[in-house]
Amino acid sequence: MGIISGWTIKRATGSGAVAAGAALILWAIYAMFAGASFEKVLVFPLAFALAATAFCGLSVLFMTLVDVRNHRRGQRVRAVRTFDVAFGLLLAIPSIAELRTLAEWL
Repeated sequence: MGIISGWTIKRATGSGAVAAGAALILWAIYAMFAGASFEKVLVFPLAFALAATAFCGLSVLFMTLVDVRNHRRGQRVRAVRTFDVAFGLLLAIPSIAELRTLAEWL
């Protein structure tokens, strides 16, 4: 079993949720110490957590697209795939937007 074959929508969703939670906590810590002399040190863990969140969200979207394209599913599975698309977008869009803001600041 290779690395790619082990990466599933379920794992990407779980990892993305954990990365998003970490990014939220790091963002709060970063906001508390804004203007401090060590502010730039806090940017890198935040950027890493945001990048991991964006990667997981984009991979959920990609795997959902491939699954919908390759397999005709019933009505029940379509509802699950709709949730996957919504959650993938929820992970990807805000984290990419914040990464762009951090990149402009750096």
